[in-house]
Amino acid sequence: MSLRPAANILACLGLLSGLAAGAALAEGTLVTGLATNVPDAETRISGLRLAPMPRPARIYALNCQGCHGASGVSVIEIPELAGRVGYFARIPEGRSYLVQVPNVALNPSSDQDIAELMNWLLKTFSRAELPTDFRPYTAEEVARLRKERIDPSARRQRIVEQLIAARLLPSPDALALPHATLY
Repeated sequence: MSLRPAANILACLGLLSGLAAGAALAEGTLVTGLATNVPDAETRISGLRLAPMPRPARIYALNCQGCHGASGVSVIEIPELAGRVGYFARIPEGRSYLVQVPNVALNPSSDQDIAELMNWLLKTFSRAELPTDFRPYTAEEVARLRKERIDPSARRQRIVEQLIAARLLPSPDALALPHATLY
């Protein structure tokens, strides 16, 4: 028995799957995850060029994104960063708070990495809410602020009250934390 017909059938199937992938790519409906190197094919055909993530974005992806989401928005139980976190930087107590919340203060990253992360995070997710005179965090400032332990809920409540009293929020609800209904 000859293997030639089986080889011809496999070759035709390969050709057809390649044509189908090309058609899907042209229509913008290509599903990645096939047994081909689709990202490579897309890059060559579309001219797309991928750049490495900046270091602060990688630190965010590794340490924060799991809870806060890739775009600064996640589930209702986790505070949103997008369009909100910059309000905290409008007063000194809020600026300190952002570095003193436990998952930032106790993070094993260096003070320099945390400073770069905070600056990237604020400018990426909440640039419009930053004060006009925003000054970037420094490693020295982060080192000093990380030493103080806080009660995050009580501190947050005081800061929100200060921001409301100083009329630095568009509405009292701008930094409200919605409560999820579990059942």
